[in-house]
Amino acid sequence: MAETTGTNGPAACTVDGLTKSYRAGFWGRRRAAVADVSFSVPRGAVIGLLGHNGAGKTTTLKAILDLVRPDAGRIELLGRDHRDRQARAGVGYLPESPYFYDYLTAGELLDFYARLGGVPARERTRRATEMLALVGMTAHARTPLRKCSKGMLQRIGLAQALVHDPELLILDEPMSGLDPLGRKEVRDLLGELRRRGRTLLISSHIVPDLEALADAVVMLSGGRLAGVFDLHGAAAPQFELWLAELPRDPRVAALWPVAAPRPAGGGRPGLVVTLTDLPRLRAALGLCAEAGIDVHGVTSRQTGLEAAFLTAMGARGEAGAVPVATPRPDFATDPAPTIVTATLAAVEAEAELVGAGTEGGRS
Repeated sequence: MAETTGTNGPAACTVDGLTKSYRAGFWGRRRAAVADVSFSVPRGAVIGLLGHNGAGKTTTLKAILDLVRPDAGRIELLGRDHRDRQARAGVGYLPESPYFYDYLTAGELLDFYARLGGVPARERTRRATEMLALVGMTAHARTPLRKCSKGMLQRIGLAQALVHDPELLILDEPMSGLDPLGRKEVRDLLGELRRRGRTLLISSHIVPDLEALADAVVMLSGGRLAGVFDLHGAAAPQFELWLAELPRDPRVAALWPVAAPRPAGGGRPGLVVTLTDLPRLRAALGLCAEAGIDVHGVTSRQTGLEAAFLTAMGARGEAGAVPVATPRPDFATDPAPTIVTATLAAVEAEAELVGAGTEGGRS
């Protein structure tokens, strides 16, 4: 049975017991690329598919799209069998290494894919223009693709995956091979699609990218399901605050009960303190502002996905990491009470630490 990785409601994609093997080696023995993998992608959710190179991510996506035929298992797309062409018509796909006709311009390419996607002739120009604007490529509508950078081609690839207005977007390593600026641009674009309520299934081996985008992450190891990590149910992030010095205020000591202030290290001046939640960070920054103390930097620490992934891979994880197989709660009936309680307690602590004794209180 496919494990639910998101909110209630009909799934945009369901994978149940997927198994696929290939012949390999001199004797042509079959080797399993994916074995008994099950998960689901709810409508409106962003689900990550995380694994090392060769973990089976691309094979899983190709099986969903009927580009390879599974040996066993059941796959549904938008409530239909994945082999149904009407189901696949509602899917947009960006492969890891897309190949486009490089003598076409961006506008001509989108018109071509809109035609393949069944967009009526009177709508194709408008849709192509809208998608180029969405991905920030309007100025390059007439630029031949051979003159486009890798980041520009990734943007155009996203536009072609969206041009026929699909219900589900499947992206295989969408930030692969990009420089830091290109990765940020594509990540920001995917964040915009997320805010617009698009359903996305994104494969990657880069943990921070999925942390920034996904609601839940399906982890694969050696072609098998290693666990499901719910980013909504993960522990709240912690913060490291780099200060020139500590404020001389008795309320400061209560802000970082986890660890005492320590030297910044690396030849840097000042101190680093660890804060367990956002309210304490706000309180500390407020006290530093009152005292006129320089704040050199603020760093957000990981949510626990990396530790869970390393544990799933068989490596040693961090103590106290969120369990690997963490089913996502039903938010309609169980609004993450532990997280809510902790947040309310933190807010009350902030009010006590900063509000009391601060002239005029907090607004």
